[in-house]
Parts: sequence; structure tokens; C-alpha cells
Amino acid sequence: MTDVPSRLRLVTDTSPASWLEEEMGDFDADVRALLPGRFDAYARILHPADSPRGEPVPWHEVARWTGRSMHPRVQFKALARPASGAGDGPPPWDEPPERGELPQPMLSALCAVLARHTGTAERCWFCLWDGWAWIADTTSSMVLLEAMPDASGPQRPGQEAEAAVAPAFDDMPRVRLPWRDYVLFEGPLDAATELGERTAGFFCPQSPNLFWPADRSWCVATDIDFDSTYVGGPPRLIGDLLGDPVLESVRVEPTDPIDEDSDQINGPSAR
Repeated sequence: MTDVPSRLRLVTDTSPASWLEEEMGDFDADVRALLPGRFDAYARILHPADSPRGEPVPWHEVARWTGRSMHPRVQFKALARPASGAGDGPPPWDEPPERGELPQPMLSALCAVLARHTGTAERCWFCLWDGWAWIADTTSSMVLLEAMPDASGPQRPGQEAEAAVAPAFDDMPRVRLPWRDYVLFEGPLDAATELGERTAGFFCPQSPNLFWPADRSWCVATDIDFDSTYVGGPPRLIGDLLGDPVLESVRVEPTDPIDEDSDQINGPSAR
């Protein structure tokens, strides 16, 4: 992966995202703050916690140790609080789930399911939050340099290529939504795993923060502030996500709250 150029192309025309700009409003911290409310069904993919050995720990294993309940509105903050009489021995995790990042094996599994529910898997759109520190770093944003619309022809390594990245990136049009501004990429669905910080001999992946196919049959959001990835689409897609063995998913409603204090079943008021 480190030496393979990304197939994603950074684009200057942000009109493919205009439907998001029109449909996403300033909602009170529910699913519609992250995804349009047009879809017939929604799911939430729970990012795993990390074990002391660096292995992913699904939320249901955390619930088993803490004696708490899994449910569609579960929040890790409340789930990780041991109930009375539970929590014997060391916990199975030592780090909470990553916010704003769906692990690559899960992202690949997600894309495999998504591909079965769109007729335009070869043409998708990917939004990357423009606040990630690495994307404007002239020494580490090779993925952006490779994807620039004007980056055709050979570049002499050194200061010419590096000097071209930051100013060109700063001038890129943004997709502007109520909560975030993004830069926009185009490419095939299975290139979702190719977005990230790329230098010679090094690649650190970054999940797209928003992506959807040209036919708009579904949309996916991995917001920087949340430890879950949200998907809106047709009921059959959501059913497939719920049944996928790699993805720990729960069905949600567009009006479900998303803030970390919204878990009323496992929260401080629970016994």
C-alpha cells in the first residue's frame, strides 16, 4: 500500500455534494446531524475498543464484563461503567474506541456490503475533514499531491513538489456543512481505504468522514467526534450490515440522539 498511488482524485467541483448541503440541517444532536434524513433505514457501526495486546474488543465484550446492556442508543462512556457486582478481574480493554476512524478491516467489510447496494460503485464521492493536521503538511500530504487535478506530468522530487502542495490545497473549494468543512475526492468505492497520510515508504490510513455513490443510494458518516460510523440506505442494506460478522452494528432511527451522555439505560441513573 505504501508505494501504490491512491486512485482517489481531489476535485474542485463540489456540486456532487450539494444535496448534502441542502438536506442536512442544524439538528439537536441526533443522527440527522450526520446524515440526510431521506433514507428508509439507518445503522450504526460501533468502533471497537483496544485490548492491552492491541486486539479489537467489540462492545458486547465490554458489556459482558461491565454487566451493562447493549441497545441501539448505547454509548461507550456509560457502557464501560461497571454495574454493581460486575467487573471482576482486569477489563478486556485498555483504550476506548477510536473517534473519527473506522478500522481498515471494518471499512473494507463495510465497502463490500455497500457495493451490493449501489449501481455506481465505480463512481463514489469521499469527503475528508479539512482540519486534519497532516493534510496541509507539505512534507506528508503526498496523497493530496498525487490527487491534485493539475498534478499531471513528472515532478522533480524536492522543494518544487513540496511547495506546490500547501498553497494549492489551501485554495481548494470546500464542501460546507453545518458542523464541518471538507475537501472532496472522487473514485471507486473500494478506494475508500486509500485515503490517508502518505509519504515515501509510509501510509497511515484515514477513514473518509462522509462518502456516497453517484446514485445516492446510501451515505456513510464517520464524524471526527464520534466512536461510531453511521449509515443510511435501503432496508436490505441495513439488514446486511446488521448480519455481517465483521461489523458490530445496531439499527438506529434518524431521530436517535448521538451525544455520549444520551445512554439512558446504562447511564448514571441506571442501577
